[in-house]
Amino acid sequence: MRCYGYDQTGMVVIESEADVIRDVVRRLLADEKMTSIVADLRARGVPTVTGALWSHHSMTRLVGYPRLAGLKERNGKLVKADWPAIITRAEHRKLMKLFADPSREQPVSNSPKYLLSGGLLTCDFPLPDDHGTHPCGKPLYTQPSTTATRGYVCRTGSPSYGCGRIRIAAPALEELVASRALARLASPPVLERLKRAIGAVGSEGFSIDQALSDLDDRLREAGEQYARRELSMTTLRAIEKQTKADRKALLERAKQADRLLRLPEPEALAEWWVDASIEDRRELVSLVLDHVKVKPAPRRGNVALDSDRLEFVWK
Repeated sequence: MRCYGYDQTGMVVIESEADVIRDVVRRLLADEKMTSIVADLRARGVPTVTGALWSHHSMTRLVGYPRLAGLKERNGKLVKADWPAIITRAEHRKLMKLFADPSREQPVSNSPKYLLSGGLLTCDFPLPDDHGTHPCGKPLYTQPSTTATRGYVCRTGSPSYGCGRIRIAAPALEELVASRALARLASPPVLERLKRAIGAVGSEGFSIDQALSDLDDRLREAGEQYARRELSMTTLRAIEKQTKADRKALLERAKQADRLLRLPEPEALAEWWVDASIEDRRELVSLVLDHVKVKPAPRRGNVALDSDRLEFVWK
């Protein structure tokens, strides 16, 4: 996928996109918050390379690229590159200093940690469209309520820009998900299926680095073929999309293989769970659970957990 601001070759500046980058950099260096800049871009419908709207994370990552200042990394140092710069080196240095400022970092939270954060819950609120309705589909994020009860919500703002219509209390939900996940983890047929699913990734002699390198080579070769006019832009984008999907699937299988290696014996699961950290528990749940779709509550203010609100998507 091309870098925003440059064409597919990476050597020609797309001025309309470069103007967006320069404006964002100017505003950041004038002490405007990235949150307000991204909100403005989204309100104006300014798209990313993929056509999606900008997020705080994607714009921060973009403007931090040395490439935008006409630089590349060589032997751990930034040196002048062959492509034209969009911003100056001085601006890049100021941005790096700005991003490294400790006062910009989020304070360490002393709030309770959550078992099902990180995309394990998604919003299933039905939103109207031309064909009827479609689920919101955005991940739920952790958030205490006005009564300080732990819960998960669909956010209307950064980073997901969801519908904001779903909230569910955490304690009973986490207990239910954990009990179902542990039951599956103790099932030999389920574990056997998981081992088959990771395929060669879990075998001896398999190199994840080599597999990722092969994907990079595939993409690089396609880019060279496009530059020689042997491939169309449509074909190149299809290859990029497929390679991205293959990389994501490969990394997930590698994670699954690592989780399986660290999985306690079935008879020791319950004891292990009691002493495990939230992070380790989440990894274990992620071994068998892809995500849970959370539907609207049957009535406003409903306190008790209604399991009918939940649709489990198992691996």
